[in-house]
Amino acid sequence: MDLPEQPQNSRNSSSLKVIDCDVHPYVKDGIKSVFPYMPEAWKQRFIRKNAHVSSHARPLKYEHPNGNVNRVDARPPCGGISGSDPHFLVKDLLEKNKIQHAVLNCLQTGSLCSTLAGTDESVVLCSAFNDFLVDQWLTVDNRLKFAMSVPSQDPQASAAEIRRLGKHPQIVAVSLPLLNILMGNRYWWPIYAAAQEMDLPILVHVTGPDSIFYGPPISAGGIPDSYVERYVTLCQAGESSVNSLVFSGVFEKFPRLKVIFVEYGFLWLLPLLWRMDRTWRQLRHEVPWVKKSPVEYVHKHIRFSTQPLDEPREPKDLDKLIELMGYDQLCFSTDYPHWDNDMPGQSLRGLPKAEREKIFWDNAYSTFRMR
Repeated sequence: MDLPEQPQNSRNSSSLKVIDCDVHPYVKDGIKSVFPYMPEAWKQRFIRKNAHVSSHARPLKYEHPNGNVNRVDARPPCGGISGSDPHFLVKDLLEKNKIQHAVLNCLQTGSLCSTLAGTDESVVLCSAFNDFLVDQWLTVDNRLKFAMSVPSQDPQASAAEIRRLGKHPQIVAVSLPLLNILMGNRYWWPIYAAAQEMDLPILVHVTGPDSIFYGPPISAGGIPDSYVERYVTLCQAGESSVNSLVFSGVFEKFPRLKVIFVEYGFLWLLPLLWRMDRTWRQLRHEVPWVKKSPVEYVHKHIRFSTQPLDEPREPKDLDKLIELMGYDQLCFSTDYPHWDNDMPGQSLRGLPKAEREKIFWDNAYSTFRMR
């Protein structure tokens, strides 16, 4: 079953400039599409394993209850899955909604380059998918930007991939598929060093043992038993990651590094920061490398996408929470072409104009390496 079309009033009818920091391109034929971008020996290896015909489907319990996470009206006229045609995506998302830039983040690459493939396989696949998207997508329209993926099973290879592609003018971030290793762990530091060197933020998309990245558990205490359980608890891995980044001293080691959490939500940040700040003041002697309040590190180094937007029944309550959190923390995102996407014309309409401009443009422009 497909999901309903997007309402017309969701479009951006104002003069608001918009950067969409989470758009999902889909490589229609998967691994088969990227065969021309890898050595012949590796191509033959994947063919022998039938990897080019595998769907890499998630477990049944995490399939969407309506049968499809994608919007039916986002399907390209030429056929194929939603998000698979860059020309239609430009027309349907950017032009229809007056969006100036869209940051592409390919979830297929994330799944294959974390734990669905072996370490050496993931290195080859990651480079091939990156090159395919640079060649087949970024050349379509310079408004399309790209969060290049890295093979997270191999931090040194990841760093090399960042340095190989990092100077491309339309590459604006490094998409890091997480494993079952907290983000503050030194395992990740070669990747952070390369990202800082290339002036690229780390983009972290929701992960979990649900076939998106087969990474760390989404929720504390166990594995969710249904799609709705999983969806509600997406934020918990984000909380652990923020906590780890700060208390492990990552931002002292890499003072120019920026991190953006995408699709984790953001309203959980306030109570987390209050707890982190209070605990640090009481026990800072245990982590002497944390030289400032956790609040200061987060405000300087970490951003969050607006989608999914957890709206209280009273819109003014959301406005107040964002004011307490700080308008500088948020970057607008649609999550196109997924079912729960938020379009600019319908998002955060109760905020003052200056604050909306920060969230829809300024914050992303200063976070991503826009040129």
